[in-house]
Amino acid sequence: MLRFIHCADLHFDRPFEGLHLIADKAKKLPRENEQVLSNIVTLAIEETVDFLLFAGDTFHQNRPTLKTQQQFFQQMERLNKEHIPVYMIFGNHDYYEKERYWFDFPANVQLFKEENVQTITGRTKKGESYAISSFSYLHPQISQKKINEFPTKQEGYHLGMYHGDMGSDRFAPFQLQEMKRKNYDYWALGHIHVPTVLSQEAAILYAGTPQGHTQKEEATGVNLVTIENGHTTWQTEDVSAVRWKSQDVLLTGIQQQKAVLEEIISAFQKSEKALVKLRLRDTKLLPQNWLQEKEILELIAYVNDYLASHHFQQLVYQIEINEETTAEKITISADKELIEHLLTIYQQQNIFTETVNELATYPLAQQALSWEQLQEETFMQMKQELQSEFSWRNLDGTKEG
Repeated sequence: MLRFIHCADLHFDRPFEGLHLIADKAKKLPRENEQVLSNIVTLAIEETVDFLLFAGDTFHQNRPTLKTQQQFFQQMERLNKEHIPVYMIFGNHDYYEKERYWFDFPANVQLFKEENVQTITGRTKKGESYAISSFSYLHPQISQKKINEFPTKQEGYHLGMYHGDMGSDRFAPFQLQEMKRKNYDYWALGHIHVPTVLSQEAAILYAGTPQGHTQKEEATGVNLVTIENGHTTWQTEDVSAVRWKSQDVLLTGIQQQKAVLEEIISAFQKSEKALVKLRLRDTKLLPQNWLQEKEILELIAYVNDYLASHHFQQLVYQIEINEETTAEKITISADKELIEHLLTIYQQQNIFTETVNELATYPLAQQALSWEQLQEETFMQMKQELQSEFSWRNLDGTKEG
């Protein structure tokens, strides 16, 4: 049996973003990064794993500060004392340059230092052999495919670490079938911050980031993986120090601002540590312009001061008012099959490619988008909006909805 932790995109020295409204309180948050790394190491020790994988972008930049390096190496020493090896590759953010480091990596940390694929072998405490194949970035991007350099599965356990993106030609592009053909027991992927299972059967996974640094990164974690009798299983473990969340506060029937404060405070729980975006809903009975833009900062400050003084662990970083309006649908006189016909036409690869061709010429768009994912999400959203915004009436006069 083999047990290990797959961690990727830690971005250990990355600041928390989108907190400009609470800049004074956000200064303390970098300490949370230290806690996340400590949580990962503690999990590895408590679960007595055979080793820990860092699948790229462990640091947010390729020149981490002396203090950042010291904090990281101190945690690696904790694993060293427990005789837990660490295998580490470097991604597009922390691409490897030896001269950037003030300290030697601890003896238990084995680095992939080349852009050429290498294979490192090892043995568990019980004497079982394993092999890990991978590469590191030595530059901010890698345009060529690396998957073809990986050897096919060797005897014993064989794992692959890969920092890249199927939908980009700048970050080691690959095809899913190419990975599957290697017959590895597990692929530990990095670069995509959302936990994603590309293949359940072949065990090809993005672990996602362990700690969200923006409000879009609500789903976080590391994978605790077990391989036994040719079967691979995993579970996501939450190691975050603070989570991002959206909290709806219903103000149904409330007419006075005093009652708004009471309703907001009652929405919090002491046990949860989170960065919170409050969404105030159903405010129609409150006076017009009851909350002006300049007063939002005051409300945020008041709520945060109250939470801190009463030992809550949440921090409100944004307040928005969401009013749900019900609009009548526009009725279109056409058979319902028309919508399916239109969608079918634009799902043809050549027509879709022509449609987004201009967008694809922009370098930033190429970097940010996975075209396969874009196409799938575009048509799902298009279909949902057509169904929600329009009422379709058949040519015979009957209504579809």
